[in-house]
Amino acid sequence: MDTNIKTCARFVRRVFERSPEPIRRVILLVLILLLVGGCSGLSRNPVPIERMEDAVVAGMPGVRGYWDDTVVDPLFQQDAIQSVYDEPDDLFPRRDDGSPVYSGLAVSGGGADGAFGAGILVGWTDSGARPKFKLVTGISTGALIAPYAFVGAAYDAKLKAAYTTVATRDIVKIPSLPTLGSEALTDSSPLAQRIAKDVNEEMLAEIAAAHGRGRRLYIGTTDMDAQRFVVWNMGAIAASGHPGALALFRKVMLASASIPGVFPPVYIDVEVDGQPYDEMHVDGGVITQVFFYESMLDIKKAAAVAGVAPTSASAGSVYVIRNGKVYPERQHTPRKLLAITGRAVSTMIKSASINDLGRIYMLSKRDNMDFNYIGVPGDFQFEGEEAFDPKLMNALFELGFQTARKGDFWHKAPIEAAKNN
Repeated sequence: MDTNIKTCARFVRRVFERSPEPIRRVILLVLILLLVGGCSGLSRNPVPIERMEDAVVAGMPGVRGYWDDTVVDPLFQQDAIQSVYDEPDDLFPRRDDGSPVYSGLAVSGGGADGAFGAGILVGWTDSGARPKFKLVTGISTGALIAPYAFVGAAYDAKLKAAYTTVATRDIVKIPSLPTLGSEALTDSSPLAQRIAKDVNEEMLAEIAAAHGRGRRLYIGTTDMDAQRFVVWNMGAIAASGHPGALALFRKVMLASASIPGVFPPVYIDVEVDGQPYDEMHVDGGVITQVFFYESMLDIKKAAAVAGVAPTSASAGSVYVIRNGKVYPERQHTPRKLLAITGRAVSTMIKSASINDLGRIYMLSKRDNMDFNYIGVPGDFQFEGEEAFDPKLMNALFELGFQTARKGDFWHKAPIEAAKNN
């Protein structure tokens, strides 16, 4: 994510600039050593490469799958069919033919810009037009927002607080000097503590109940060892009844928000043939900036199998919240290593964001869904003083809130979004 790259650069710059000259030289040496791989890593117990496909979460089989471009995941497809069977008749609006009208929400990454998406959701509630979602997906900061969006408007106050009452110190601890051989520039334990405080047994029970009524919550992470995008069925985790369900739920959220190099990776305990191993998971934004159900499952076929396939033209609506500006932002790039590298990576990520938006748009056309998109407007300007600046986040929240509460704020095609960014 573009915002995540800026976050990383700010962390590095702050550590560097607050240090005296002798320490700066040490920092530069450490960074060089890290770049060339001149230090030994920490020990771990990874899954054997030839057995990676066989790894499962102990006691919770079926709670995740891999997103491959053209492959329908049998596990997720069967779960989609089951979700239709589990829907009460009054859960979603119905057409004249009795088929349900679905709405889905996809929330992107974006670091502190997640405050914009939080504002959109709360303002959408205030407008009275926010629907109940059949499916909610999230990546990175979107993974932190998605559970609140899934359980509904009753959690709007907590969602607002999560993005308007925090600063950098509430997300990470920044060491005075990088440690040779460490996994990241910061310690993300403050974020882990915030997740643990908000995502409690009560919230897990509500997510499990919603899952039992046919709704679905997916969060994406990147499996660094397998170089694959992992989709976690969070409702299945919540409804598993496993004593470790809450801990895993929190771990997946933290992993999805763990920017590589800035935050430490998160290790998920798995097993193969009863033997314990670990998997290294990081920000899902390494692979994609936002996702929906993609090719993992065929929701129309699932509805048809369950006997409720719509006979009308539209299969429902998909709403995409992009926490950031997708389209190019012109600026002069200083002749400095971090500035040039950061600008190059952020440019690649912006290009990926445009492709992600176009991919979901084409998915919506294929499946006869009404496409809707919103992102931070191109004319919004606010330079924060720190990575997670409270003033910036409050401004973004208010922007999202006021945009959504007025209604009629969605772009209907990527080209419309481009004109407004």
